[in-house]
Amino acid sequence: MADTKKVLMVFTGGNISTRLSKKALELGTAPYAVLDEAGRFGKDFTIIEPVDVCSENFTPPMYKVLFDTIKKEVDNGDYGCVLIAHGSNTMAYTVQLANLLLSGYEIPFVFFGSKISPTEEESDAVTNLKAAYALAMEVSKGVYVVGKAADGKIYVHYGAYMMSPNRKTDDYASYKNRIAGKITGKKFVPNEDVAAPEECPNAMKNLRALSKLMTLPLEDTILTIDSPVCVNYMNYNIARSDFKYVLQRLHYDGAVNTLSEDNPFSILYLKNACDHYDKQVFVAPIDSSHVPSPSTKTILDAKIKPLYDMPLEAAWAYLMLSSWLGKLIKK
Repeated sequence: MADTKKVLMVFTGGNISTRLSKKALELGTAPYAVLDEAGRFGKDFTIIEPVDVCSENFTPPMYKVLFDTIKKEVDNGDYGCVLIAHGSNTMAYTVQLANLLLSGYEIPFVFFGSKISPTEEESDAVTNLKAAYALAMEVSKGVYVVGKAADGKIYVHYGAYMMSPNRKTDDYASYKNRIAGKITGKKFVPNEDVAAPEECPNAMKNLRALSKLMTLPLEDTILTIDSPVCVNYMNYNIARSDFKYVLQRLHYDGAVNTLSEDNPFSILYLKNACDHYDKQVFVAPIDSSHVPSPSTKTILDAKIKPLYDMPLEAAWAYLMLSSWLGKLIKK
């Protein structure tokens, strides 16, 4: 496909949004280093920056500003694609929200970041920008992520399968390694062994509903609990008013502590506490094709809600958006 699409370039902060300064790299009003390094890209894009924070500093109100701004700009502009520069630390979470909110548009949204600031040697920033641009020119719609990996290859990930980076390599990861393909030269080479995820059926409805909210509700977040050994649920204030959903990460086999309900290390204790305060407990990731282990069966028998066949980041996005819209949305 010819390079004819009008491009909206969205910066959000992080390494990839580093700006040039005479004194040092900084976040501010100076030109974006990645666009300066990439040359002509800085001239051809319509550029916006709805938020300007390191990605680990995102809050629920910032997400509303981000998606409200993108909606307004896309609805009022004749864009053929949107490129979104985002910090790597929490990109997977933002991408999963984007899949629930932006995938209804008939244009592609391509996220990219960088492991190293654009002006540093060996930076992957310009490579990832060019790869994001190349992908956006070839695909017709959907939410994607591109990134150069430790093996030197540039991989494309479907937004719906996106997971947090591998801690050893900082490479982006896809759920069950369902990588969409690669960028070779300026071409997208799809992975024929991986089917594209089903499109979010109510993305446009979700986005319109979110944009109509003047502010987010008091229950604007969820309690997400990791799954190391010896999590004592007595340490969590379940009575807090700023969340109504609790998401417990499961171990790789869909298990977590399921001792008796009076044991504070058991998820059954958590379930009872949440029932008392009219909150709901969800668990992920969990594979619907696996034969349930004894712990998994106990979880299901206790009516704790499994979010099947999705990474934790997707489960988080589903519950966050459901919190904002006041009801569990359709996945």
